[in-house]
Amino acid sequence: MSDEYERVCLVKPEVFIYRIPPLASNRGHKAADWNLDEPNWVGRMRLVAIGKLLEIRLEDKASGALFAKAPIESYPGICIEPVIDSSRYFVVRLKNDNGQTAFIGIGFGDRGDSFDLNVALQDHFRYVEKSNELEKEDETELSKPKLDLSFKEGQTIHLNLGKKSSTSAPRARPSASASSSATAGGFPLLPPPPSSSSSISQRARVSPTQPPSANCQSSSKLLFGIYLSSEMAGSASVTAIARLKKDYSKLLKDPVPYVLAAPLHSNILEWHYVIEGVPSTPYEGGFYHGKLVFPPDFPFRPPAIYMITPSGRFQPNTRLCLSISDFHPDTWNPAWTVSTIITGLLSFMNDTSPTLGSIVSSEAEKRSLAKKSREYNLNDRVFCELFEDLANQIRKTLEEEKNRVLCDDLAAQDSNSSRRFGEESDYSSFTYNLVVVAGVVMIAFAVRYVVMTASQQDN
Repeated sequence: MSDEYERVCLVKPEVFIYRIPPLASNRGHKAADWNLDEPNWVGRMRLVAIGKLLEIRLEDKASGALFAKAPIESYPGICIEPVIDSSRYFVVRLKNDNGQTAFIGIGFGDRGDSFDLNVALQDHFRYVEKSNELEKEDETELSKPKLDLSFKEGQTIHLNLGKKSSTSAPRARPSASASSSATAGGFPLLPPPPSSSSSISQRARVSPTQPPSANCQSSSKLLFGIYLSSEMAGSASVTAIARLKKDYSKLLKDPVPYVLAAPLHSNILEWHYVIEGVPSTPYEGGFYHGKLVFPPDFPFRPPAIYMITPSGRFQPNTRLCLSISDFHPDTWNPAWTVSTIITGLLSFMNDTSPTLGSIVSSEAEKRSLAKKSREYNLNDRVFCELFEDLANQIRKTLEEEKNRVLCDDLAAQDSNSSRRFGEESDYSSFTYNLVVVAGVVMIAFAVRYVVMTASQQDN
């Protein structure tokens, strides 16, 4: 570890430190319980990587003296985890050189600072994961038996350099008739290259609506499953197309938890995403469809962000004002990828801070919209085409729930019928017994009457 150099991943000049109460429930910590107006300490935060190790160092703003440090072994994990009611606050586990630990709360005054921390943590652990994969591949290559390509004792090799003998006849040049016959059938001779003026005129005559070659189409389809229409290719820059293709490939290899995202087949500048409601939040069980509209000169300008499915958090089909959206081009960082954007959107959705495009609703309303979101999305053609597997899964789940409710209703009806049948059966049994008793009594009176009449006649 002494050979490793320190690399500063992130510096934030102001961070607030809070003493936090014990965890009250298994849902997670809430920043609202920390007395946010009165932090216990204010200082500077540095995120430092030492090889594959990562530390959060809390330092004095003026002197730079170390106040505390927190080794980060994984993210998200017990070392650092976000609170459930805000995207600007985290619970961090401090650890000194003696191994003693303590949990504290840290927070930022600006949501952009917490977003930068999220991105830096994710980038580091992606780097560690890729490094481990490369090391495993190297170990696998070293463990394979090496081929011995050296000459054994007594082995020789014979090289035939094709030396021309003095008696060999010179090779005859093809005649004009032979070349003309080759042109007529078989493989024709290639024409001479055109001049610069002719090549320019040929390029100018190419139709703008001509589709790309078959090789380009098949390669694009295999890698990304999308075609670039002539309209889209004309509006998006080459840099934007290349960057968005790279981001899509990265998303396929390393997806963001709880989020699906893909570009339209006809326009790579318009992406659609689906956020699955995070457990232990009012959005649990819901699926929220939205879109990202990238400018033609992406990544030098940020995208517009929309939420289409009603969620109780954002106004549907309205541009959202976020630090990662086109409302704030001054805070945009061209190094941010599509994964970074949707990660920040997911974090902000679970927050309660107001912004342009957000709305206020109760948890009960959010849970009700979460239940309705599945059927709402199935009525969206783009959702069903881009996320076909998810749409089929939702249909199957809704059908199972419908059948379950139907079975429960039938069981309840059977139970009521059985109860009514039992009551009617009891009433019928009582009536039958009453009739039998009455019949016996009448027979007894009839026998008595016959006996009395017979005795009177005898007398």
